[in-house]
Amino acid sequence: MTDLPDTHPLVQYSRGQISRQVAIQALKIRDYAELLVALGDANLPMPMPSDEQIEKEVVTFRMLMRS
Repeated sequence: MTDLPDTHPLVQYSRGQISRQVAIQALKIRDYAELLVALGDANLPMPMPSDEQIEKEVVTFRMLMRS
């Protein structure tokens, strides 16, 4: 994928180890759009929520729809 070390903010963000804001600040870039470009340039995937997080969001969505 990339030759960046595991400690690089792009790698950490891609793995979901740091937040979007922390990555933007660490990389000293302007915004989320630049972060996405940097991920693409490094051939790194966007972070995906865990199965647990997706399930929590589904439960919340269902509850809101029933209200």
